Amino acid sequence: MGTIHLCLEVNCNYTELYSRMNPDLAYQQALGSLFDSQYHEYYKLLQFLYAHPSCHLSVSISGRHLDWFARNHREFLLVLSELIGRKQVEILGGAYYNPLLPTILPVDRVGQIELYTTALRRHTGKRPRGMVVPNNAWDPSLVSCLKNCAMDFVMMDSRLIPQGTNTFLPYIVQEQGKIIYVLGQNQQHSPFEVSCTDGGLEKDHLVSPKEYLSYLEKQVFDSCPEAEHPLVCMSLSLKQMNHLLESQWLQQLDGIINQEQVSPVFQWNLPSRYIKTTQHYQRTYIPAGVLLPEQAPQFQEGHDGRDSILTPYDYLLQNTGTYLLYSKMMYLSILVSQSRGDKNRRKIVRDLLMESQSGESYVVYATKSSCSSQKHAYRSLLHAEKIVREYIGFFDSVTSYDYDADGIREYICQFQPYNAYIQRRGGSIFEFDVFQTYRNYAGRGEEGSGLFLDYFLDDFSSERNDAFSRQLYKERAFDGKRKNIELSARGTVGPSHQPVSLKKNYVVSPDGILVQYIIKNEGREPLKQVFAVDSHIYLDAAGSHKLDTELICGQEEELQVFHSQLPEGKGRKVSQVRFSDQEVSFVFVLNEQAHLQMDAEQGKLLVSLCWQLEIPPEREVEKNISFVVLPRKTTKRL
Repeated sequence: MGTIHLCLEVNCNYTELYSRMNPDLAYQQALGSLFDSQYHEYYKLLQFLYAHPSCHLSVSISGRHLDWFARNHREFLLVLSELIGRKQVEILGGAYYNPLLPTILPVDRVGQIELYTTALRRHTGKRPRGMVVPNNAWDPSLVSCLKNCAMDFVMMDSRLIPQGTNTFLPYIVQEQGKIIYVLGQNQQHSPFEVSCTDGGLEKDHLVSPKEYLSYLEKQVFDSCPEAEHPLVCMSLSLKQMNHLLESQWLQQLDGIINQEQVSPVFQWNLPSRYIKTTQHYQRTYIPAGVLLPEQAPQFQEGHDGRDSILTPYDYLLQNTGTYLLYSKMMYLSILVSQSRGDKNRRKIVRDLLMESQSGESYVVYATKSSCSSQKHAYRSLLHAEKIVREYIGFFDSVTSYDYDADGIREYICQFQPYNAYIQRRGGSIFEFDVFQTYRNYAGRGEEGSGLFLDYFLDDFSSERNDAFSRQLYKERAFDGKRKNIELSARGTVGPSHQPVSLKKNYVVSPDGILVQYIIKNEGREPLKQVFAVDSHIYLDAAGSHKLDTELICGQEEELQVFHSQLPEGKGRKVSQVRFSDQEVSFVFVLNEQAHLQMDAEQGKLLVSLCWQLEIPPEREVEKNISFVVLPRKTTKRL
C-alpha cells in the first residue's frame, strides 16, 4: 500500500449558520452580522496555516461571504491569496448563493457557478478546478453543467454514494459522454467521531493524533491493501477546526505527519493535486439525492433506504411554503429565459433571480430565520418580476393553469399593483404579492393559512368546522376577459348535519378584489349557524403590534381609531376595517355589518369576519367583501 493522502476541507456550514440569523434585523444587516461572527475563527485558521507551511487544507467559502471579506477585511484576502500562491491552500469552487443546484434550470446552474468563479478570480487571482456540492444536493444531470463550467472534480458526502464501493478511492461518474471525478468525504472517519479503543465509533470523543493515524491506517489497510494512492477525504466545519486548533490537536497531527516516520507514510494533499497524482478510479453511478440537515423538521427516510436522503424534488415537497416559493422561482426563471429586452435590465433581473435561489430559503429549519430568508427570496423575485414587466410590455390578466404542478388548475390574477393566486382547495388566495413593498402577504403555505378561508361555527365561541376550508371547490364559471371566477362547494354543518351549499365568486380588478358569498340552506329545517371568513396576513414580527387600526362600526357608522395597536375585545360589529403597517394599508369593506375578531402573533395577523345566519329552508343569503391594499394612510379619516 502506498502513501495515504489526507485531504481536509474546511467549510462554514452555512445551512447551520443561516439558521441563527436574527429575524428582527434587515436581511443584509443580519447576514453581515453572521459573517462578522465568523471572522475571528477564520483569522485563527489563517494564523495556523501561515505558521505551518507543511499543512495543506482546502477551504470552501460562499460567494457572499467572499465579497463581504473584500469589503470589510481586505487583509484576509491578501493573506489567503499568498497561501494559495504557495500552493498550501486551495479554495474550492461552488455556486455563489449556495442554491439547491438540481432544482434550478441549467442556465441558472451555470450562472450561479460562473458568478462565484468570477468573484474568486477577482479577489484571489485564481479560478477553481473543483467544487463542493452545495447543500449536499446531487443529481446526475449536474455532470454536464459542471464540465461546461470547467470543473474537473466535485467533493460530496460519501452517504450520497451507493454502498459497495471502496470509500478510500476516488470515483468517476459519466453522464451522456461527459465524465467528472468525485471525492467522497467520509464523515465517519472524522476525528470527532473516531474512538480507537476497539476500532468502534463514539461521538464527541477526540482521540490523540497518534491513535487517530493508527486508526486510519488500519481502516485503509483493511479496505484496500493494494491501493497505490488511498485517500482519506473529510469535511470539517469552521467550528470543529477551531476546536482542533485550540486544543493543539491539529498542530500535533501536523508534527507527527512531517517529523515522525509513521508507516505507511501519511501526506497532506489538496484535491486538485491528488486528482493529477492518482490514476485509480472507481466507475459508479450516483443517483439523485439530498442530505437533510439534522435540525430540519419533518425528517423522513429516503425511498431507497438511504438514511436522511430524499431526491431534491421530494425534499422540496416536505414543506408547503418552501414548495410554493420554489414554484414562484421556477415561474420567474421560465419568464426570464423567454423574455427579450434591454441587456442591462436583463442582467439586473438575472442577478435578483439568482439571489432568490439562495440555499437558506429552501433548506428549511424550524426557526424564524427560515421565514426571514424566504421573505427576502420573495422580495427578490417580485422585484425581478416588476422589472421584467417593464420591458416586455405587461398588461393585466387573469389566467388559469396548473401553477404548482399538483394536477389542479389555479387562477393567476396579475395586475400592476398586485398578484393574487387563487386555489380551488378552500377557494382561498394562497399568494398575494404587493409590488409597492415586494411582499407576499398571504402566508407561508401552512395549513389553514391564506386569504378568505370559509368556516361554519355553531356559535361565536365554538371551534371552526373546516369542512369547507379543506374542500376542493368546483369551478362553476371562469371568464378571463371579465376577470370573474365562480366557485362552489357543498357540505353539512351543525350537530344535525344540515346540508349547505356555498357559491363563492371572485371579481378581480387593478383596484381590488370583490368576494361574493351566496349561502343556501339545502335542508328542511332553518339553518342557524355563524359564518366566518378568515384572512391570515403575514407582517413583520414587530410590525403586527404597531398597526394603526380604523373601524367603522355600529348603527351610526361611527369611526373608531386605534393608534399602534389592535382593538381590544371581540365581537365588535363593523362595516369597514382598515389597518396600516409602516408601508401599506389593508381595507375590508362589507355589504352588511359583521362581527370582527383580530389577533396578532409572531407577525401573523388574523382578521376574522363573522355573521350570524338564520336561513329558512331552501333560501339563501348573500355576503360581500371588498378587499384592497392602498399606500399607507396619512390622514386621520377613511
